[in-house]
Parts: sequence; structure tokens; C-alpha cells
Amino acid sequence: MRDVDSESQQHVRPYEDIPGPKKWPLIGNVFRFLPYIGEYANVDLVTQLRMFREKYGNVVKLEGLPGRRRTVFLFEPEQNQMMHRFEGTWPMRIAMESLHHYRMSRPDFYGDQVGLATGQGKSWQDFRTKVNQYMMQPRAVRAHVTQIHDVTIDFMKLMQTLRDPDTLEVPNDFFNELCKWSVEAICAIALDCRLGCLKHDLPANSEPQIMINNVHAMFDLMYRLEVKPSLWKLYNTRNLKKFFRTMDTLNGVVIKHVDRAKTKFMEQPSNASAGERSILEKLLHIDERTARVMAADMFTAGIDTTANTAGALLYNIANNPDKQEIMREEAKSFLPDKSSPVTPDILERAKYSKVCIKESLRLFPIAIGSLRTMQTDVTLAGYHIPKGVDVVACHSVTALDETHFPQPQRFIPERWLRDNTDFVSAKTAHPFSYMPFGFGARTCIGRRFAEMELETLLMTVVRNFRLEWHHEPMKYKSKFINTLGTPLRLKIIDL
Repeated sequence: MRDVDSESQQHVRPYEDIPGPKKWPLIGNVFRFLPYIGEYANVDLVTQLRMFREKYGNVVKLEGLPGRRRTVFLFEPEQNQMMHRFEGTWPMRIAMESLHHYRMSRPDFYGDQVGLATGQGKSWQDFRTKVNQYMMQPRAVRAHVTQIHDVTIDFMKLMQTLRDPDTLEVPNDFFNELCKWSVEAICAIALDCRLGCLKHDLPANSEPQIMINNVHAMFDLMYRLEVKPSLWKLYNTRNLKKFFRTMDTLNGVVIKHVDRAKTKFMEQPSNASAGERSILEKLLHIDERTARVMAADMFTAGIDTTANTAGALLYNIANNPDKQEIMREEAKSFLPDKSSPVTPDILERAKYSKVCIKESLRLFPIAIGSLRTMQTDVTLAGYHIPKGVDVVACHSVTALDETHFPQPQRFIPERWLRDNTDFVSAKTAHPFSYMPFGFGARTCIGRRFAEMELETLLMTVVRNFRLEWHHEPMKYKSKFINTLGTPLRLKIIDL
């Protein structure tokens, strides 16, 4: 057993002593999640976590749910850090098992490369090593900044068209429009093309709208299969069949556009330097299957996540006009005209946009936590944790803890600035209390691209518009990922 505590082994408490909802014979903990009678039936994941912590403390176990693995939740940054010390060379994260099941069932698409989301061990490491050099280096982003700026300018025009001429507010379904921006942006990066998502009155049966609907469906179905009690591992449930159809649709679009790009690159070889070539062109130089699988990973992971993060960011800016004005002054200093292009150099120098994004991610992280599956028996937080147990570092809770971030519910970007003297610096917080992109070898591989998209959107929006919010505070939903829970009814005023 691996043990990093200074206390001797006899002081380690057994796994069975970890507090948590007590399972009943035969039915386990299922009754706690049943509609109408279950205490956790009508609450989202983040609320569940807070309820766990309030009732059971900083280490909580949950077991006795069909199709769900035994899980231990951690609510202290020191414990989160210790969990990651156990992850080893090949961190294991046995999650999204329904997605893994699908990918294993489609060898014609994936072969022996199931991708980064569900891969494990050496095969995961081999794939990550191949694509890391193209995804994680800062220069990889530079080749796509102009594309994302062009996408965002088109989105600005769409925003003007959508708003009510009298109230200047966007409609209740504006989040769907934000998803169109996200789809168009990730396609520019992952598939090296424009789908045409930002056309006004996009038909319901158009390819972009079908893609958006299927990505929404993918996350909803993964929540039903992975988080809610489900018997999909015993037989092909209706939700599992629907999930397979959804993923087939998404992969079909990926295949179509990767094939198109491959033909284009063969017929029209690029004269750009290696650093200026698109991500897809670089991946195709490895091999076609790697390009397809990585494009599928980026496509499925980069739409709802980025759109919801962008929506929360715009809400926080609209709801904090003083911070918005500081952001606007910075944007004006780099973009003298509304049509001035955002460039890689500008993104590197724009400090306030970066801290606005960091603060918004603290208030609204897209994931509830960081999961690792223990590969050996370990001692963690004074308890014996057996091999194979999932452990979750719940940073969505710790990032809103006043112990680590004073005035935790307030949007204070200044807390992240190096020369800030007005607010308690976020530098004093434990580094493992805030992990919006994960940590270590399995940190989000698309982080640099997501940040670039968000910075470009934020700078362009505040340079063109003043955003206002005249409604009740935004509510959030927490299912497989965290999402906006109420309409994003922004008031958009031309500058």
C-alpha cells in the first residue's frame, strides 16, 4: 500500500469507516435518487456535493448505485493535491464509460485509438504524446487566432440582428446562438473549415443545427447513463441506443470534413511554415485515424463546454458594469477601432481579459471536479482507499469556499492580478482549490484554444457593445457538465 502520511499504519482507518449515505441491503442507495421521495432526486450535482459535505464532512463515499462505481469525494485542497500525487505516469480516469463502450463498438472509426477522453494506460499515453506537440504549445494557437476573430465578428453581426429593436435584449434562446459561435469556432480549429452556423434563421434541419442538437443530446444522455441510476451495462437500454445514434451522427460529420480537408491538402499543398499550419493539417501528417479521433474529441468536448463558459462570462461582465468598463478600456487600448483585428500579440498582452476569464471560471467551473481511479491501494485523508475506487477532487466546491477565496460569491477579477493591493490575492489560495482545466498529465488538452476563443470573444464584445443585465441572478444546472440554467437575456447596446 502506498502511504504518504507520517502516521503509522495502525492509525489508518478502514474504507468502511468513510462517512457517506448508508446503503441498504438489496436496494443500496437507489432510493435516495428516486423521483419525489429521494433526497437527491431533484438536486443537481453541485448541490449534491454541498449536501454531502455539510452532512458528512470533508471525505465522503457514495456506493450502492447500479452502474456506478464506488466513489470517494474530497473537499479539502490538501486532499486534492494528495490524490494527484498518487496518479502515476499513466493517470487512470475510468469515467464516461458509456462513451468508451461506444468507441470500442466502432473499430472502423477508432481502431485501437479510443482517444483521450476514455483511453487509459500506455495506449492513452502514446496517443497523448503524438498530439501534445500540436495542442499544448502556445504557438499552436497562433495559427487560428485570425480564424476565431473572423468567426467572432460574424457573431457580433448576428447579435445585432437577434436583439429586440425596442428592448435591445436578445431572445430567450440566445444560448443556442452562442452554441453556433462555439460550433463555428471549434470547426475552424478541429476541421479547418467554416460550417456557416452564424447565418440568420438557420434551418432546423441544417447540418450546424443538427450538430448543436446532438452535442446537447450527448451530454444529456451521458448524464442519464453515467450519473443517474441506469441498467445500460446489463442490456441495451433505450437511452444507450439513442446515445449510439447521436454519436454516429457526430462522427459522420467529422469523417466528412476530415476527408474533405485531406483532399484539399493533397491537391493544394500549404506553403505556410509548420508553425502556421492548421491543427488538422498537422494531425493528418501523423496519420488519418489520429486526425479523425482527435478531431472527434475536440468536437464533442469543445462545443457545450465553451458555449456555457462563454455564457457565464458574458453574464458576469454584464452584471458587473464597473469591471466591464475596465475591460473595455483595455480592449480600446489594443483595438482602436471596432473592426480592429485581435492578434496573437494582443492576446498575450491583454491581462485584464485573462483575469476576467479566470474569475468567471472560479464562479462557474464547467466540471464539478477532477476524477482519478486509484491504481493501487492508497492511504488518503487518513483512510484506506482500495484499488479501483474513483476519487473526485471537488474543486467546484472548494473554489467557492471563503477559506480560500474571500467574498467567494463576488466577481472580482482583480484578485488574480499580480500587482493587486485592494483585494486578497488569489495567490494566497491553495493551488488545488481551483483547477478549472484539471491537473497533471491529464489536464485539458484544449485549454489554450478554449482560452483563446474566450479572450477573443470577450475583447470583441466589449469593444462593440455595452452589456447589461436586468433580470434575476443567473441560475446554473449541474448534470454531466455545469450549464446555464436560465435564459441568457442580455441587453446589447451599441457603442
